Amino acid sequence: MIKCFVINLDHRKDRLKRIRKHLNSNGLYFTRFRAVNALETNSKTLTKNIVKYGPLGKISIGDMACFQSHLMLWKKIYKTEKKPVLVLEDDACVSKRGFELLKNTNWIPKNAKIIKCERFGNKRHRVLLSPKLKSINGFHLHYLMSKHSGTGGYIVTPNGAKYLVEKSINVSVPVDHFLFNPNNSIIFKNLMPLQLYPAICEQVDNSSDIHIHREDFSYFSLSDILREFKRGYYEVKFLPKQLFQFLFMKYRLKKIKVSE
Repeated sequence: MIKCFVINLDHRKDRLKRIRKHLNSNGLYFTRFRAVNALETNSKTLTKNIVKYGPLGKISIGDMACFQSHLMLWKKIYKTEKKPVLVLEDDACVSKRGFELLKNTNWIPKNAKIIKCERFGNKRHRVLLSPKLKSINGFHLHYLMSKHSGTGGYIVTPNGAKYLVEKSINVSVPVDHFLFNPNNSIIFKNLMPLQLYPAICEQVDNSSDIHIHREDFSYFSLSDILREFKRGYYEVKFLPKQLFQFLFMKYRLKKIKVSE
């Protein structure tokens, strides 16, 4: 079985209990990785490699802490691991077929850096995927070619972890956009993230410890309105390229579903 790390805040013992029961009962045993708590960490530590404002607006301390949690784990992985590792956040739920797939790592391409294993977003959301690169027992690997947020579940190789650590400088977006959003990630092109289709996990707990730190949008705030216009620009700037890929390169828009 693949080695697994679960990122978990000290005070979220409820989530730890749930995911331990879920994973262990399916034969997947994990190592808990202590998450960075935004309220217990000083600003200097949170912002040491992160700028406060970026293409999506102000980065909340919750998003900063989340990024630092993943970054610390990447450092551990590239220094200590020899094989690909599954990274889960503590609200992830893995499918039955997902557990079967995770029994070995032989299917993971040697040159892969990171594979997104989850489905994120509402059920209407579609993601642009390249033609399939590989098939494994009903699963397919594609290059991810459009935004698919979330870091609830992904596989990272030691080489991929090393690359992410080296590139985590002057970061201006939350960690999920850094990894899986070509519209505003400066590393996306070289990271070349893969998408597992169908996905094998999704986040199931809506009680987020990140969202509570984000500022609410106000129609009476000029800065909020300008921020949304800026976000809109980043959302559509690659649309001509993506349209070309869809029309002439056999790339396809797919609803990401979770396997049974």
